[in-house]
Amino acid sequence: MRNWLIRQLLLNFCYTRQGCKAVVEFNCHHRWGRLLNNNEAVLTSVSGDAFLPERIVLLVVDDDEAVLQVTRLVLSRFRYKSRSLEILEASSAAQAKATLALRPDIAVILLDVVMESDDAGLRLVEHIRHELNNHHVRILLRTGQAGYAPERQVVQDYDINDYLVKSDATQSRLFLSLTAAIRSFSDILRAEELARRIAEAEHQRQLADRASLAKTDFLAHMSHEIRTPLNGIAGIVELLDDTGLSSEQAELLRDLRYVSSALLGIVNDVLDVAKIEAGKLELNVHDFHLPQLLEKVAAIFVVGMQQKAIRFQVEQGNDLPQWVRGDAQRIQQILINYLSNAYKFTPQGGRITLRVSCVVTADGYELIAEVDDNGKGIRAERLADIFNAYEQESAQTASHYGGTGLGLSLSRSLAMLMSGCVGADSESGHGSRFWLRVPLERGEAPVVDEAAADPLAADALAGWVILISEDDPTSQKIIRKILEQQGARVEVFADGQQLLDSGLYHTADVIVLDYHMPVLDGPSTARRLRELDYQGPLLALTAGIVDSEREACLQAGMNDVQGKPLDKQRLINWLLNAR
Repeated sequence: MRNWLIRQLLLNFCYTRQGCKAVVEFNCHHRWGRLLNNNEAVLTSVSGDAFLPERIVLLVVDDDEAVLQVTRLVLSRFRYKSRSLEILEASSAAQAKATLALRPDIAVILLDVVMESDDAGLRLVEHIRHELNNHHVRILLRTGQAGYAPERQVVQDYDINDYLVKSDATQSRLFLSLTAAIRSFSDILRAEELARRIAEAEHQRQLADRASLAKTDFLAHMSHEIRTPLNGIAGIVELLDDTGLSSEQAELLRDLRYVSSALLGIVNDVLDVAKIEAGKLELNVHDFHLPQLLEKVAAIFVVGMQQKAIRFQVEQGNDLPQWVRGDAQRIQQILINYLSNAYKFTPQGGRITLRVSCVVTADGYELIAEVDDNGKGIRAERLADIFNAYEQESAQTASHYGGTGLGLSLSRSLAMLMSGCVGADSESGHGSRFWLRVPLERGEAPVVDEAAADPLAADALAGWVILISEDDPTSQKIIRKILEQQGARVEVFADGQQLLDSGLYHTADVIVLDYHMPVLDGPSTARRLRELDYQGPLLALTAGIVDSEREACLQAGMNDVQGKPLDKQRLINWLLNAR
């Protein structure tokens, strides 16, 4: 039997090499060559081939030395995309196990079945797949005694990739089977590499998420640290404004209000940039009065323009609609950024124009806003970069005029968020023109509540019992003063635990809780109050104003959240609406 198999292998080899040469070689070249050429075209598009070694490792396992020699001779001519084979040999399943332990880079195993035992090859398959947990190596089962390993049963019961009978294994058949096995191995390498890259990308995403969370926590902390004294400044300004002031004092107070507003604007810009980077900034789309928005923006700069003797004009198109729908706050933010830059870079006695018009579109309007000045202008080579974060016209510009370099970058991001665009034209020494184009929908005028429109009475909170839990002494003093001026009885506590221990919450009309407090913070205090069956309004006052803090307050049972600083009018209206 053994000699017959060897003769058959040699005859098959010689038949494809010499017998009926004119016909058979033509058929081999035509049929198999055409097939392999087609396969070459397919394989060329498989990027997994890049992961194959220069010499593909093949392990031949057979207990017949003559079979090993013939196989070595036949496969010496095999090439897979110009890659040759590195042929390893084992004369038993036990020897194959040792080789597998030393060579994890084996791509294909050409495996005999009957060796030390009638099922030694099959047991080796089980060892490879289940004990070594190796599922990427391709196994071609080759048997000379098919009765010991019937093809149908073996293919169904064992994880092999092809089944060859030695007596039928021509060179072409063996080459074709080996090509398919290597291609499969290449695909597995590609899949493993893709899986590795996906895992690496996921790891990097997790690192980025943790970094983003750390940055958010840092910004929330810094926002709290900055906004808390800002809240004190805003409150003091409000209280001073109600006292008898000389004209000089009133002017200084106006400057103080402007400076605190500018500082608050910087804090808001930094937080907005962080939200945009995290993809968490959402638009607040509502109906608003466009001319009133422009008046509000212009009013912020009137005093400063007068002090620098700048001719400041607001030009509104004749076709400007009254009520439109969009995010008024973000449009205002962009216009303020534009005007702030124009004011900063326009010299004494210069000119600044805010020009606004609307073009009717199928869906509503396109707002076109321009801020034009005759300031120092921007060099042409720097114009393309000024909308990038932290970029300014030059280092001298940053040193002389100050600023964070975030305003224009934020403006571009906000415009894109609103499906709009921004741009600039400038000539060094001759001024600049910054423009905004953003789509708006048609809006409707709201129904006016005449009662709500009435100015607040001096005793709007008369008879109210209001509990304030706030750890900052300045904020305590200011909030108490404002509310007592409106007739309320106010009790102030430095933390949530003090408020709970007092027991006064049973009689409170409204409770205002700061978010960040020692001992017991705002959300924890709110949860305890709800557990103690307090049914009145719980309002959160936070200097962090990040979404996670707002969500934590609402989940703890609070009715509403406001960010610091909170001016007198907003504070009183907030309390009235809550009750």
